[in-house]
Amino acid sequence: MTFALVWPVLLSLISHASFQYVQIQTIPPTVTLRENDLVVLCSITNPSQLTSLFFIQLLRNANVTFSTVVTVANEDKILWVDKTLHNRGATATGSISTFNTAQLRLTLNKDIVRCPDDFNMYKCKMSGLNSQSNVVEDETLPITVTYNIKPTVMEMPRVRISSESHDTPSRQFSKGTLIQITCEGQIGSDPSTMIGWCAQRANEMSFTKLPQTPITSAVSQSGCQYTRSSTITYSLTSQDTFTRFLCESGNTGSCGTGTAIQYVNITIVPETNTPGKDVPETNTHGKDDSSDAGTIAGGVISGLIGLIIVFVVLRMRNNERI
Repeated sequence: MTFALVWPVLLSLISHASFQYVQIQTIPPTVTLRENDLVVLCSITNPSQLTSLFFIQLLRNANVTFSTVVTVANEDKILWVDKTLHNRGATATGSISTFNTAQLRLTLNKDIVRCPDDFNMYKCKMSGLNSQSNVVEDETLPITVTYNIKPTVMEMPRVRISSESHDTPSRQFSKGTLIQITCEGQIGSDPSTMIGWCAQRANEMSFTKLPQTPITSAVSQSGCQYTRSSTITYSLTSQDTFTRFLCESGNTGSCGTGTAIQYVNITIVPETNTPGKDVPETNTHGKDDSSDAGTIAGGVISGLIGLIIVFVVLRMRNNERI
């Protein structure tokens, strides 16, 4: 007799456990800050097992415990509980009138999304009657909204000669100088991201990745954005008559595609003729020939003037005789 009474209850519990009535998802699955709206959607998964739906709720753990954000209830009324979020401009739509399309949607426009405040854990909850007219309540496991933040700030590169302990404002060095270039800036929401380095010499059409392994600092965090520094060591060669260095983060893999990027131009000192170096071939006559030519020209002119004077004197004497 006791077994006959308990068995229907066990069957009811098993039936309840076998159905999931509500699910939760974020759209998109990963939100890019300032580019995507943050949308959290609660929807019914087994509408055929329901004969009535009382409400759908969305909750989040803004503090330590979960609290209700918004509810869609009878006659599809939207009931805000988190007034602060609503006053910031968050919107909610939903309906429970038709089980097949029953849902509750929370939307935070990309311009009002705050990080990390809005990237918390969310869960959905529902209540209704199942096909056996039993009250059922179901809630999802909590999910955390994942996000991505693109870096936008990279400080101007700092340059120093590797044997010195201070930065230099100079951007021109002798061939063979070993220099260090340091960039510091944002790297986004992933603390494992590194700052990339590329270079372009005077005779090259595009930037290429540098083979040097940079020295990187530990990350520091401000809000949801991480920052780090990166330093490369570079030996200047005769090919670095004008070399443009690039440091960047938030790139897609190709040089120059970063969302945070800076440049610095480095040149080598032009080589001059010094003792022990080959001197370009010069004219062996040079200035001496010019001096000789001037002397000859002067002698010719003087001779002509003398002849003219003699001619004039002889002419005058002939006139006196006449």
